[in-house]
Amino acid sequence: MSIFGAKNKVTAGDYKDASVTMVNGQVTLAISLGNMIILNKKMVASHKVESETKGTHTVSVTFTDGKKSLLELDDKMCKALLEQLF
Repeated sequence: MSIFGAKNKVTAGDYKDASVTMVNGQVTLAISLGNMIILNKKMVASHKVESETKGTHTVSVTFTDGKKSLLELDDKMCKALLEQLF
């Protein structure tokens, strides 16, 4: 965890170091310039909140293609992601 709060990044697994951003109200992974994955029910097979401490949430995500990522999110991004995947 950064002293500046959650990174809103992929910290492990597939897409490591990709940024987690909000685009047009949707939580996305910014893989590279112009290459994004919208984190929605169509793309994400399952997810689990692994830990929560002081505004930082660690969420594991399994994609429908079998890839897996561990995300570090702040409160706002975590809430948006969980609402999107509900």
